[in-house]
Amino acid sequence: MEKIKIPKSKDWATDTPDPKINAFRELMAQNVQYVDDPYLGIFWYDPNKKDLFGVVKTLAEKEDYYKSNLFNCEVKTCSTLHYKVWDQMYRRHRVINKDHTLMPRGRIFEIKDNGFIVCVGSWINKYPEAKKMILDEFMLPENTEFNVDEHWDIGRGWSDKDM
Repeated sequence: MEKIKIPKSKDWATDTPDPKINAFRELMAQNVQYVDDPYLGIFWYDPNKKDLFGVVKTLAEKEDYYKSNLFNCEVKTCSTLHYKVWDQMYRRHRVINKDHTLMPRGRIFEIKDNGFIVCVGSWINKYPEAKKMILDEFMLPENTEFNVDEHWDIGRGWSDKDM
C-alpha cells in the first residue's frame, strides 16, 4: 500500500513510538483534502441566542445520490432525522421541550447538476441572519438556494413514527 503524503508540519511529520498515534495522524492528514468542502445535514436555529444548534453534518462528497420522485431528479442529503437527534438531546437534558418541531429547523440537500438547497420554514423570513450562519456552518456557496416549505415551519413536520 502506498504511504499517504503527510503535510509539512512538525506535528504531522514527527513519528511517535506509538504506531496507533501515527495511524491516527495519517488518517487526519487524509482529511486535509476536505477542509473547504460543503456539507449536507440538519440543524436548528435558536432565535434567542441567534445561533445554530443540534447540527449534524456529513461531507456532501461522501454521500450517494438517489432518485427522488418528489424532486424528480437525483438528490442527496444526510440520513439523520431531526426527531432522532432531538430525542437524544431531550434525554440528555440539552433541550426542555419534547417536540422537535417547535424550534426553527432545516435540512441541506444537494441536487445533482443543480447545486445545494437549504430547506427551511417561513421562520427564515423573521430571522434572515440565520442564512449566513447556515452557509458558513455547512460551507455552502453564496448562491445556495433557500427553499421555504411548510414541512419546516414551526410546529409542522412528520416522522416515520406517523407513517
